[in-house]
Amino acid sequence: MDLPDSRESGSQTRPQWPAPAEPTGDESVNSIVAELAQIPDLAVSEHERVYQRIHDGLLADLETEAD
Repeated sequence: MDLPDSRESGSQTRPQWPAPAEPTGDESVNSIVAELAQIPDLAVSEHERVYQRIHDGLLADLETEAD
């Protein structure tokens, strides 16, 4: 997808983000994945922190269910 070059137009162009995740049928997974919705509003430098928290939460949830 081509987005306008904000340097040419002099305005900030916000990237197109995917639609929110569909419910998984597992409420704990849904609540963890719901954190993805905050990504578009964060500075890029904050994305890694959120992705890491989501990853760790999903991993912990998997380990809990395995017990």
